[in-house]
Amino acid sequence: MSLALLGALLIGLSLGLLGSGGSILTVPVLVYLLGEPPKQAIAESLLIVGGIALLGAVPYALRGLVDFRNVLFFGLPGMAGTYLGAWLSRFVSGEVQLLTFALVMLLAAYFMARPLPLKRQEGGRKPWKIVLDGLFVGALTGFVGWGAGF
Repeated sequence: MSLALLGALLIGLSLGLLGSGGSILTVPVLVYLLGEPPKQAIAESLLIVGGIALLGAVPYALRGLVDFRNVLFFGLPGMAGTYLGAWLSRFVSGEVQLLTFALVMLLAAYFMARPLPLKRQEGGRKPWKIVLDGLFVGALTGFVGWGAGF
């Protein structure tokens, strides 16, 4: 149980410092340290990390550091995508979900290690592109229990 508490502290630290990485740590802690079945751990990680992220967002929102346009165009479709991903997960085993989890984690690590220069568009991204990104990230989040921070 002490390893699980250490894992919980690392999850909170990761979310607080980086704004992401909570579920990458949460799912393995729940599966390998607490012995939960993968499907249950994936579902629980969504609630755990979502709650932590919501609490962490409040101080930023109060200081005016939240772009509510992006919350609307990315967050709402992301929530719908999460339901789609969770629905799709019914058709595969927990092991397939964990394999997908690991593959996406490796892909994310690759892109973070080799960052591409960001190009800012005047006036921001087009809303339909933000909506599509939200749907995709949401579906991935619902399917494997993480991805929203990325």
